[in-house]
Amino acid sequence: MVLDYTDDELAVIRRAIAPPPPRPPEEVIDAMRPAAGQPVPNHMPPFWKLSDLEMPLFLRLSADPVVVALSRYAFFPEVLDRLRAGAEVPTLEFTGRARGMVAILRFADRAIVIKPLQSAREDRIARIAGDLEVGPCQLETLPGYLTEEFVPGVFFTQLTEEQLTDSFLTTVGANLGGMVRRLHQADIYFNDVTFSDHRGRSHLIVDSDGSCRLIDFGISLLLDRHPDYDREEVHNFVRTLPLYRVFRGMAEDQDHVDQFLADYGGKLAAASKSEITSRDLTFAQEGLGMAAKRMGDRIIDPVRDGFVQAYNG
Repeated sequence: MVLDYTDDELAVIRRAIAPPPPRPPEEVIDAMRPAAGQPVPNHMPPFWKLSDLEMPLFLRLSADPVVVALSRYAFFPEVLDRLRAGAEVPTLEFTGRARGMVAILRFADRAIVIKPLQSAREDRIARIAGDLEVGPCQLETLPGYLTEEFVPGVFFTQLTEEQLTDSFLTTVGANLGGMVRRLHQADIYFNDVTFSDHRGRSHLIVDSDGSCRLIDFGISLLLDRHPDYDREEVHNFVRTLPLYRVFRGMAEDQDHVDQFLADYGGKLAAASKSEITSRDLTFAQEGLGMAAKRMGDRIIDPVRDGFVQAYNG
């Protein structure tokens, strides 16, 4: 049987890997080396907490060919259940397009994404967005991680020249406008790049038929507790502000940063929900201008027209 571990062993393994453990101490790293001076096997560091009290289990994991191929990801519900049902071992790849380690596991018939949470409420926000068909559908996962469907398509800034027709661009704009409207109606402020940033990166995935999804809700805010925001939420809000990036470069120490966030928390509490969510519209407008520098000014009018019409309902 693939991944033949008892329920008790599986519970121990999952407690060791979720939430994501910190980097192992140097003495543990040295103990995981096959021999002095040799590198630690790539698949084993996530299990380092087992290397003390659960050494027999740790050694079994180190030699398990499925664990060698998938490391911690073999024990996530969506992966483990499929493997035990007879699915072939998926390929595993990583992408650096988002903060944190984003793993993509590709089975023969589908792909899933597993990534660590970036904020305390990201899982709730991502689930709401998935239910609204704005973000990826969320799947069963482990504490400290998101497991979600892989969204097919390309980033907006990767659309081909042949796709840049007025009709297609209007459809994309309308789809994004409708998605942002649904987010705002659900008290979610996306707070991140949609069309493009200055480096050409986007969080808008576009499929060949013009359907869209937004990905990465790590710095989004759920405004259901307005006007009460904790420090993490204030930090997520201000980290997209140019003035904060300038301030961080000038701040003398962490105390100055903490004071800045405390002061800005008062400003955020004094703003209305609509004032907060309106920044998503500013992001969209600015991002469309940045995308136009790469894709041509002719994209602006059809995308903007579709967006405005759909957002205003």
